[in-house]
Amino acid sequence: MVILTALSGLGNLSLMVMAYGFCTLGLAVLGLLSPSYFIMQIFLFSFSLGEHMMMPLRDSIAMDLSGEGKTGTFLGQLKGRMTLSSMAASAAVFIGYRTGIFWFGNGVIPSFVAGLLFTAAGLFFAVRLRKTAPELNVPRARNTGRRDTLHIRKRYIPYYLITAVYGCQKRMRIVFAPWLIVELLAMGADTLALLGMAAHLIGSRFSPVIGRMLDHLGVSRSLAIEGGYFAGAFLFAAFAAWGAASGRFGDGPLGAVLVFLAYILVMLTDHFNTVHTVMMKQLSLRPEDVMGNLSLGLSVDHVLAVTVSGGFGVIWKVWGPQYVFLLAAACSAVHLAVAGYLERSAILKKR
Repeated sequence: MVILTALSGLGNLSLMVMAYGFCTLGLAVLGLLSPSYFIMQIFLFSFSLGEHMMMPLRDSIAMDLSGEGKTGTFLGQLKGRMTLSSMAASAAVFIGYRTGIFWFGNGVIPSFVAGLLFTAAGLFFAVRLRKTAPELNVPRARNTGRRDTLHIRKRYIPYYLITAVYGCQKRMRIVFAPWLIVELLAMGADTLALLGMAAHLIGSRFSPVIGRMLDHLGVSRSLAIEGGYFAGAFLFAAFAAWGAASGRFGDGPLGAVLVFLAYILVMLTDHFNTVHTVMMKQLSLRPEDVMGNLSLGLSVDHVLAVTVSGGFGVIWKVWGPQYVFLLAAACSAVHLAVAGYLERSAILKKR
């Protein structure tokens, strides 16, 4: 949020080139030079900085590229293709480390070099897009002699609330759903990789459906559906966690199957982020507000995600894993409340 706001004098495509540049530099040093621990941290930060800069930029640029009334569909197709690529990457990691093609050690690190090749391709296409579509590279700081600032408005509070709740619920996807597999089923990274591939494959079809739903039903109704899905997925995960932790499912495969299904359902929650992106676009009073507030939403999401992890971890250990997922399900009430407010107030722009 701070960096993208400070660089608002640059256009989105120029910022995208810079973001890919940070990623390429980081992976080049990590993959080819095998630096010392201290130097490694610096260039790992370079890679991570570029990756996090790309998150709001990617959505903002995608909305600029989408046709009128087709924003949700375009974002859904984009997310679907990204998910399919993630599945291919998961398969490559699984096969590479199982067969010894990939390894960690001194000298060249093959998995990082593979990532470097794809990131360098991304940098090439970002530079090419900046040349072929200069109209998309208009700086957000339009007033000569004035530095642009992040415009936080009362009107955008629904978006801030949803991103805050989404940050809390994201912990389920990143930390606690995998921990069901690791702690309750005593299974390892290979199982997670296979389940991740299954979730990515399903998600590649699921995300375009969400995009089309957005264009047909609108943001407020899509947000209500999101809240219903989150509540159902986390309640099912709570049931699976309770059964696996208490031994109620016995020694048969039933417990593992239910936990695997819960894991996939929770992983699919990631695709609803498209709803939040389109919501911000339709709430915005001016185009320049979109990217800045997407970056703010990303920061709120990350801060909440990190700060609640400790508390959720205590609940997991003291009361049981099912209560973590029950709390995540309860947070879905915020989605429903915001959806109702948006429907009643009619403050969203027409699609």
